[in-house]
Amino acid sequence: MRIGLLIIGSLYWDPSPVRKRWRQARFGCGGQHRVRIPIRYGRRSNKRGGTFTMVFAMSCSPPEHQGRGLVVPARAECCEPDHLIEEASQLWAAERDCSRVGGISADWGRVCVLPDPDARGVEGLLHAWQEKVQGVGSAYRAVPAADGEEQVLNAATGLARFRWPLDVDTAEPLAGFGLLLMTATEPTLVRGTYSPASEIARSWREDKKDNVSYFHNNRHHGITTFEDEEILQILRGEPPNKAMEPTART
Repeated sequence: MRIGLLIIGSLYWDPSPVRKRWRQARFGCGGQHRVRIPIRYGRRSNKRGGTFTMVFAMSCSPPEHQGRGLVVPARAECCEPDHLIEEASQLWAAERDCSRVGGISADWGRVCVLPDPDARGVEGLLHAWQEKVQGVGSAYRAVPAADGEEQVLNAATGLARFRWPLDVDTAEPLAGFGLLLMTATEPTLVRGTYSPASEIARSWREDKKDNVSYFHNNRHHGITTFEDEEILQILRGEPPNKAMEPTART
C-alpha cells in the first residue's frame, strides 16, 4: 500500500538540515499531487516571531474555502503496521525539526491519518494506528476548534475528519494512495475565533525578521488558502477585497 505525505507548509521547502534529510530519505518517486483541502492561516508560531502558520480547519471544507496542499508519496510501501508507525514517527521528527525520532504528538500538534474510504486492506493498519494513539494517552488529544466548528481530528482513533481530497489537476478523488499522513497543529483562537486576514497580514508587516517568507514560500510551491489574495493586497498596502469568511459549522 502506498502512503502519501500531506504537506501544508514549510516541511516541503524549509532548508533546515533535519528537514532536508527527511525529504531526501522519505520522499518517494512518482511526483507530487496538488490537492484541495480545508486549510487556513490560524496558528501564531513562536518559532516565527508570533506570525502565523497554517492549520487544518473544518470550516474551510466547502469548495469555495478550500485551500491547496501537496501530497508526496512516501518512499517505502506500507506492508506492515510497523511501517506506518515508522513513517509517522519520521514525519513527527521532521515537524519538530529534531533529528531524534520518537513520538507522534505534543501539546501543540499531532500526527494523524486520513484513509481513502475506498481503499481495501487498511483495517489492520488503522487498528494498529489506533492502538498507537491510545498508547500515547492524554498527550494525544483533540485539536481545538473555533466556536461551532467540527473538530478536525478524532483523538480516539487518530483519524482526520475531513473528506478524502480531490486532485486539483484531475478534479477527481486523489488516486494511488491508501492512506495519507499529516500533522495537525493547534490553532491560536481568540474568544473562539480565528484571526482575520488583516491581522495575519499585519503580523508579517510588523515583523522585523522576514517571517513573511513563510507565506511567499508556500505560495511559490503551490500551497495556498482562500485568504491569500486579501493577505497579499494588505502586504502591498492596497485596499483589500475581503475574502468571505467561512461559517464555523460545516
